Parts: sequence; structure tokens; C-alpha cells
Amino acid sequence: MRFSVRGLGCLLLVSASALAQDLPNFSGSWVLAWPEPEVRHGRKLTPAQLQVVQKERTLHATYVEHGKIRTCTYNLDGSESKNRAAGGAPSKDTATVKYATLLIESTVQIPKATLQMQQKWQLSADSRHLIVQITANASSPAAAGFSLGSWENVYNRKAAVVKSQRAGGRSHEAGVKSQKSGVRRSAPSSP
Repeated sequence: MRFSVRGLGCLLLVSASALAQDLPNFSGSWVLAWPEPEVRHGRKLTPAQLQVVQKERTLHATYVEHGKIRTCTYNLDGSESKNRAAGGAPSKDTATVKYATLLIESTVQIPKATLQMQQKWQLSADSRHLIVQITANASSPAAAGFSLGSWENVYNRKAAVVKSQRAGGRSHEAGVKSQKSGVRRSAPSSP
């Protein structure tokens, strides 16, 4: 009887470690794929960027959008975390991972309305693209100015900075470039 209990304990330990290893890793530097740069007030805007650092059961996402930086921390065990949404409104978030999908559910409090948002993060088969499917609904029509409905953002993994030697012994940074720029972002649709 002792042997079977010990064997069962080992089996559970191996199963738990196998589940932990199956957790997808979204860490990396990402840039939003645009077919063409967005132009506002006569200036070309740089696409949004996302820096993700994932450690054990926590994911830190730093968003750089239109020159503004915001960082969100998500607990991957389903416990609530408090962050700020894109417009700066307070957000209560829960994040869970099921198979290869990260699901982030958010409740955002804005004046006169509550937004319910859901994000589904998935990596492409080659891990070069991060696909984020977003759905946003409001408790009231007073949420004018916020994108509502469903849309998809596709981020390309940034290539690493490569230093090369130029003639004359000086080093040169090749820069950071996104890969496969032909992936498109679909526009938000109305509900």
C-alpha cells in the first residue's frame, strides 16, 4: 500500500510539472503590424509596441502607444490584479491560461459606464507573431469615444539588435526591425 501511495504522489508531481512546462511563454518585444503607418495631424505615427516579461505565474506587459507608456501586471492563476486601461481608467483584471491561450478579462470603470473587455492572446506556430483578439462591451451607451465590438491586433516579434563591425573598426547597430510586415490589424467593428 505504501508503494502505491508513493507512486501516486510521484505521478501527481510529474503531471504538475508537465502542466507548468506547457504554459506558453509570451515574453519578448513586439510591434503592432500595420499595413501602412497611421497618419495624424500630418505626422506618421509609430506603431504601438509591447514588451512582455513572463515569470512563473506572473506576466508584466508594458504598452507604448502614441508616446504614452503603461505597464500592467497579470497574475496567471486567475486571481485579481489592478491596472490602468489604455485611457488611464482603473481596471480589475483576471488572467488564466488554458492550453495555448492566455485569457485576460477586465472590468474598466469609466465615468457613467462600465466596460467589460476580454483579450485572448495566442502565439503563431513559429512564435514570430502574437495574435490578440479583443472584445469590448459597455454597460451604457455613454461609453462614446471608446472602441467597442471585436477586433484583432497582430504583433510581430522584434528582431534582436545586432552589432556588426564596419570597415575602420567602428561598431554599428543594425537596429530593431519587425518581421513579416504584411500581417494586418483588423479595425474595430461596431456591436
